[in-house]
Amino acid sequence: MASLFTHTLTIEGVPKRMLLFLNPNSKTTRDHLTLKVSVDEGNSWPENYWMLLDEWSGRGYSCITSIDDDHIGVLYESSQADMVFQKIPLADFVTY
Repeated sequence: MASLFTHTLTIEGVPKRMLLFLNPNSKTTRDHLTLKVSVDEGNSWPENYWMLLDEWSGRGYSCITSIDDDHIGVLYESSQADMVFQKIPLADFVTY
């Protein structure tokens, strides 16, 4: 039910590597589908780099891809529709 992906974001001409993880953020149910970002190769996952995509119960399977340097795409099974695709600008919630 999870996706793990590496993406490089270029900030002021300097490439910055990030690790993205998407899964239901619950130990008991498939809800609170959350995108988490690590900028230190997975050593930490600061909560200010988390983005809640769907809080209700769904199937939660997901996939992450790069769209371009500044955006990722996420495809997941949501609580409201069978499949949802979102284009997410990384600069909106990730800073270095």
